[in-house]
Amino acid sequence: MKKIALFAFIISGLLNAQGINLEESIIISTTGFEESLLSENKNITLISKEDIEKKEYRDLEDILKEAPNVIVRNTYFGPVIDLRGNGSRAMSTVKVLVDGIAINPLDDSMGTLPINTIPVNSIERIEIIPGGGAVLNGSGTIGGVVNIITKSTARKNFFNTEYGNLSYSTNKVSFNGGYNLNEDLYFNLGYTYLDGKGYRDGDSIWSGAFNGGIDYKLTDRQRIRLQGSKFKGGQDTSTAVLKSVLKENRKAAGFPIASESDREAYSLDHEFKVTDKFTVLTTIYTQNFKRNFTEDSIMDYEMKQENMPFPVIGRDLPAQMLGTFDEKTNGLKLRGKYEYEKGDVVFGYDYAKTRLNRNSFITTEGKFSPNTGNPSMDFISMPAKVRIDIMNDIYKTTNGIYMLNRYNLTDSLQLTTGARYENSEYGGKRTSHTRISMNGKDIVDSQKEVDTKDESNNFAGEVGINYYYNETGSLYTRYERGFISPLPGQITDKVDGVYLPNDVKSETSDTFEIGIRDFIGNTYLTWSVFTTFTNDEITLEQSNSYNLAIKEWKYYNLDKTRRIGTELLAEQWFGKIKLTGGISYVNTKITSGQYKGEKVPLVPEGKLTGGLDYALTERITTGILYTYVGKSTLREFDAEDNSFKTNLSGYNFTDIFLTYRIAEKFNIKAGVSNIFNNEYNYEETKVTKIPAPGRNYYISGSLNF
Repeated sequence: MKKIALFAFIISGLLNAQGINLEESIIISTTGFEESLLSENKNITLISKEDIEKKEYRDLEDILKEAPNVIVRNTYFGPVIDLRGNGSRAMSTVKVLVDGIAINPLDDSMGTLPINTIPVNSIERIEIIPGGGAVLNGSGTIGGVVNIITKSTARKNFFNTEYGNLSYSTNKVSFNGGYNLNEDLYFNLGYTYLDGKGYRDGDSIWSGAFNGGIDYKLTDRQRIRLQGSKFKGGQDTSTAVLKSVLKENRKAAGFPIASESDREAYSLDHEFKVTDKFTVLTTIYTQNFKRNFTEDSIMDYEMKQENMPFPVIGRDLPAQMLGTFDEKTNGLKLRGKYEYEKGDVVFGYDYAKTRLNRNSFITTEGKFSPNTGNPSMDFISMPAKVRIDIMNDIYKTTNGIYMLNRYNLTDSLQLTTGARYENSEYGGKRTSHTRISMNGKDIVDSQKEVDTKDESNNFAGEVGINYYYNETGSLYTRYERGFISPLPGQITDKVDGVYLPNDVKSETSDTFEIGIRDFIGNTYLTWSVFTTFTNDEITLEQSNSYNLAIKEWKYYNLDKTRRIGTELLAEQWFGKIKLTGGISYVNTKITSGQYKGEKVPLVPEGKLTGGLDYALTERITTGILYTYVGKSTLREFDAEDNSFKTNLSGYNFTDIFLTYRIAEKFNIKAGVSNIFNNEYNYEETKVTKIPAPGRNYYISGSLNF
């Protein structure tokens, strides 16, 4: 009923419309150069600086949760951004960029998407392109692209300092500024520090993030920009908890997890306007992300040895896992744009090389008993210590060339065509070292290793029509072929305790889309309908998935999937009132493979948002935002590796906020998130869950010059 009411609320706003120029909205994510939003044949969502500044957001994750076509899913290792229903594979199917540079991890099973290392106060805007971007960005864009544009791209004088106090004893301090030292040299600098507790017992977080750079105009036709960022932070949290326990105490902690992260990134851009119609952009970049964590848990471990008449097993053993991640990427992006009488053409070359060292050190000890199936034998036990070291040294090198041409067939009809060729080499070494000791003597000292290498050649393409039926409106249709080349961790299986290379190949997708974008009076509207067919989808099959120490897996190309959906986004202005609303819906289906006929796991059926901003006076603005995320399913495995499906309920929450401009340069912001204290979960299985916060608050003050 709430969804129907909000839908009616949005539509009623669309029917009362009255003129704004769409040409004023500029994006860069579709070509790498500044373009008018009206000229694009994709369903693009913009989150502006003004949208970001009206509330006190803890991190970038909180901002994206409010976008009507974005699903932010929390996993064991951190947040994942999903567009158009990619579910558990969204880490490798949605490409996240910072100023055009990808930050997706090389490992999609245990990697972390470091979006929360980007300070909120450094963001100028966010460009979201669902279901598009393969020609410009290559592998991993089947779901779409999210590009975070920082303030270092704007040459304007400003200064902002802010202090915020949030629920759970959290304090946030930040400053950010930019200044034109002279007509040729621009300098910017920012810093954010956050420290506080969390919703669950024992949770805490701290972080410090620095960003800065210079922009220097060499000549009337050349400029360079050097920028860098540094993040360091730590978090104490815990694993999922049994639902029966959370009924008694929703804030109950699980087994403790302590982590520390360290990320730095540097880039150098050179812009050369060769002629009035030909511009070349060159970017050289490097980024390094390190993460260490410690997790305590309880595990079962079974030993099977040739010299034993039957296996022995330790049950409910106290265990600890130490994990280390060290990922480094170096890259080059070369782009050119040539404008001719009937249109323009963009061409480019991309190079990226990423290396990841990922290690897991698992230790446990306790009493082991014969696993004979006869309970009368359980009294026979012996103490043992187990240590399993799993070390991965993997890499991926990518070279890609592309061209994207936009040709004006008439004054009101534009044809877009594009193609990309990409070569990827990937591989690495996996090592597993197991040591088991009883009575002070090693009874097992076994090391298994595999060194794999492979490559793939892939093509992406795009063709589309954009019809401008009036000065502000356009109707478009497009077809895009995308692809995902395998990650290095996906070309190795572990079967019967042995690492083996497999023959996994790239997956491809075909997306068809039709949409409309317009200003109708005082209403901005964008609506699209799409369908995506994925072929040779890379599939993971696991055994012992409940236990990292003895977990085994196989990757292979089998499943085919189909996604059909629609996205409707609207904004409307009535004097002092601004209405916003969005509906995204996706129907997914596995069309071949083991789970043929089922929905893609962890894909909500849709998302609905509706908001109202109201200027009470010239100095006071207040607003409300409602968000609903639909139900989904989860595929799980039990201790005997039997597969079963769990249905996950949908959820909703409502936020309110207020901004008070006390003086020309001084603002106060206050708000309540999840005002109705609705219960929902960050992560959930059949028997466990990690609860999301209930009602929480913030208040902050800022100076702006």
